[in-house]
Amino acid sequence: MLTLTPTPLETAAERAFFAELAGWDTGGAVRGAVMASLPLVEDGPMQRRVADAVLFVPEGVAVVRVVEVVRQSGVVTASPDGAWTIGPGEGPGEVLQLSGGGSTPLEGLMRAGMDAAMKLRGAGLAPGRIARLTVLTGAVTGLLPGDGDLGEGDQVALLDPRSLLLGVARASRYAGTDNPRLWTTADVRAAIEALGVAGRSPSVEELNVEGFPYSPYVLRRPDLLTPASLAASKPAVAAAPTSTAAPQRTAPAGPLVDPAAAARVAAAAVQAQEAAEAEAQAQQDRAVVAAPPAPTPPPAAPTPPADVTVPAELRSRPQDTLALPTEAAGPPRAEDTGGLGGLFGAPGEEGHQPAAPVVMPYQLRPVRGPQTAPHPVAAPGAAPAGGGRRRRTGLVLGLVALLVVVVALVGVVVLRGDGSDDGGRPAASTTSPAAPSGPRPGDTQVVGGTTFTLRVTDTVDTCRGHAYGAVAGFFDSADCTGLGRALWAADAGGQPAVVSIARVTMPDESIATALLSLVNSDGTGNVSDLLREGRSYPGGPSELPGNPREFASRQDGATVTIVETAWAGSESGTGAALDALASDALTLTLPGE
Repeated sequence: MLTLTPTPLETAAERAFFAELAGWDTGGAVRGAVMASLPLVEDGPMQRRVADAVLFVPEGVAVVRVVEVVRQSGVVTASPDGAWTIGPGEGPGEVLQLSGGGSTPLEGLMRAGMDAAMKLRGAGLAPGRIARLTVLTGAVTGLLPGDGDLGEGDQVALLDPRSLLLGVARASRYAGTDNPRLWTTADVRAAIEALGVAGRSPSVEELNVEGFPYSPYVLRRPDLLTPASLAASKPAVAAAPTSTAAPQRTAPAGPLVDPAAAARVAAAAVQAQEAAEAEAQAQQDRAVVAAPPAPTPPPAAPTPPADVTVPAELRSRPQDTLALPTEAAGPPRAEDTGGLGGLFGAPGEEGHQPAAPVVMPYQLRPVRGPQTAPHPVAAPGAAPAGGGRRRRTGLVLGLVALLVVVVALVGVVVLRGDGSDDGGRPAASTTSPAAPSGPRPGDTQVVGGTTFTLRVTDTVDTCRGHAYGAVAGFFDSADCTGLGRALWAADAGGQPAVVSIARVTMPDESIATALLSLVNSDGTGNVSDLLREGRSYPGGPSELPGNPREFASRQDGATVTIVETAWAGSESGTGAALDALASDALTLTLPGE
């Protein structure tokens, strides 16, 4: 069992309880679980303690109350209703007196469970059933009932390994009832942050050892659990008895969920989710492709000229898609091209390229016969045909010359940048890239009375190759959509310091929460600072010094900001000054923002 005690333990009962758990080995050798100290005090003038810790197991969550029996000894008789008693043996005894007041902790534990459920739901997590475990310390020689099961999720245990293991097992069984999905590593880390457990969050490797299946995504979301919950709530159809004389047997309770199969369960869940999203996207794409554009009514076909013969196969197919009959028209005449070769020339001429058939879409009117018009018959007294050819040749040449002039003017405007902006200044050349928005190297920002000077910046659209440790593996499975990094110089307490900032934008908020939990853990790596990648500035260090070094982080929606500060000179100040510097640097603006 992994224990987390981020704050000093306040009561003797807490110290005795966590001292007992510290003697257990981590991992599944004794019991795979996480027990985190989380004192909770009720509102009101009495300020009574209602819970002391929270328990995470792969099957679910439980709130824990550790209380000491003062000035009494004997066997405790626990009851789901009314006061608990203590006496020399079985039977009635005197009312139990617990440290902090009261004779039963159940009412306070109920409020603590409701508080935990509200916090988890507020963070987007579906907690399921939350069990309640009471641990008694002091001169307690026995417990009634012997198994400590009071029903409806309330469990009682004594401060000895056998009783504690039984209480944890029964709490796990209650929390896992109708639970469609195990708690994964990302779920536990997100829940610890949502509940407000101070200090470090357990690493992914530590949670794996405790039996929690690995997942980089938070899977205990209501939209992922609802279908499985509905399936689990369907009543099972009982098989007809083979004999009326056979006694009715109750199926024994199934064993606890095997943590060894947790990884397979989580992997299957992630694959199912990704497959469902891919299928939904595919259906949407097919729907867009399948929906044809609204056909426009075709215009009435013109009456063909009297001397043009329309083939019968074309008249019988009024809405087919046809190719333009380029060969039926024969080679183009010289008067139609104005003497130009190339695409306009006749077959056999130099530079001629045959035109490919053009396919018309079905909503356009099909071609009706050859496109060559009949030769006109010259009227008496009309101008000779040669004059028409000369006019056409001049018109074509004039259009070509006009086109050349227009292209030349456009080229001059583009290359020389003759335009101007609204302020009357010459517009920037289109060949030079636009300058990024935001601060530039050399700019300064003042936060909390400290002047930060921007030295080096870098902006990329991927985090792969820009991280180390477990954080690099995280980006291999869930890459970011944007990464902005910078090195700032500042003075803290009169000593020069270097400030490294990384601002990571993830695809959604839940993945950003998982990243924040990972980088806040010890020994899991981090996003690479620019010094690590060989980027420095004059007078700056070649790498972030290891000691002292301070760290700060913050999440804003799908964006995670990570700050590291260290002394840049030969002399160093206090760690508190670096810590304050890191907290102030979280609000600095980076290029592109």
